[in-house]
Amino acid sequence: MQSRWSPLAVMTFAHFFNDFFQYTLPLFLPLLIPEFGLSYFQGGLLLGVYLGSAVVLNGLIGHLADKYRKRKLVMCSGLALYGISVSALQFAQNYPSLLLLSVMMGIGFSSYHPQATKIITSIYRNYRGRFMGIHGIGGAVGFFSSPLLLTPLAYSMGWRPTVSLLFLPACVAALVLWMTLKEPEVEPVRNGGKIVWRPIILLILVYGMSLFVFRGFANFMPVYFFSVQSSTAIEMGLLTSLVMGMGIIAEPLGGTISDYIGRRKTFTVSLFLLMLSLFGFLNSSGPISILFLAMVGFFGQSTRSVGMTYTTELAPAESAGMCVGIVFGVAQGMSLISTVTVGYTADVLGFYWAFIGLAAIAGLASVLSLRMRDFKSKR
Repeated sequence: MQSRWSPLAVMTFAHFFNDFFQYTLPLFLPLLIPEFGLSYFQGGLLLGVYLGSAVVLNGLIGHLADKYRKRKLVMCSGLALYGISVSALQFAQNYPSLLLLSVMMGIGFSSYHPQATKIITSIYRNYRGRFMGIHGIGGAVGFFSSPLLLTPLAYSMGWRPTVSLLFLPACVAALVLWMTLKEPEVEPVRNGGKIVWRPIILLILVYGMSLFVFRGFANFMPVYFFSVQSSTAIEMGLLTSLVMGMGIIAEPLGGTISDYIGRRKTFTVSLFLLMLSLFGFLNSSGPISILFLAMVGFFGQSTRSVGMTYTTELAPAESAGMCVGIVFGVAQGMSLISTVTVGYTADVLGFYWAFIGLAAIAGLASVLSLRMRDFKSKR
């Protein structure tokens, strides 16, 4: 008999590799910009095309996976494609080829999270926030490990050799997922199968703004430390790993807290503290600035799994994958806008004012979250 923890363990393992790849482009951006002669705006557009592919396809792929009950197939094939397209970056010779590979990466990226969310919340129906948070540890470790492992390699032996073999772990993870995971059973229809869009649209705004802020900051973090703060490559990698590694604590803790105090309060408090942390980081130095930087990493990631859990509670069971795909996709689209906006603002006004703008948006999102419906899943 399959252990109760086996599906969560396997999917957390797969989540690690999915999110390990997710930060590859931002991490290599300081090397891609001079090699291909890009502006910050073009660098942001490159990230935007990558995320934009996911925006367009998240809801559609989630709908098809729900309709034909092929969630496992979609996750496994998407994960393999993700790794293959990341490795194919080594063959890029110009900006258009980088854009094309970014689209392929976006397709792979769009295939995992909606299906994973639906499967986990179907299997673990009590304390959903906690189990989604545990699943989030895999992604957070991936985010943490990516700069820690890839930075020394990319800045010593070159970024092309560094990505050349990354398809191997992705294909292994996809194979393990395929061999061990079962397709979830059909759940009873809730709310007559009707989707109530108003609370979902409000969630999209708040969740999307939270990703807008954190992604806008995190995607340009390597460039900011390396090019503006004149950090060494090792320092840049360590600071980036610090921020992304805070998700290892933030995701399970945020998910568990939301089971007890509710999803809405978790969003409100986290976004408010994210605003204060960003402002503190930009206006301090030394150890204090590093403390604020860690807080940005924590509060920027504490609602990541909460938002997807919340979506499954708002949506009918038979449409949950599609709704998660729409919420996650549109939220990623808002982070897409963030990469272009931050890049353009940094070109014109500098990174300080670009990041101050992100802090203001976090404060606005905190206020908007007060209008959200609330859910707890403590039993």
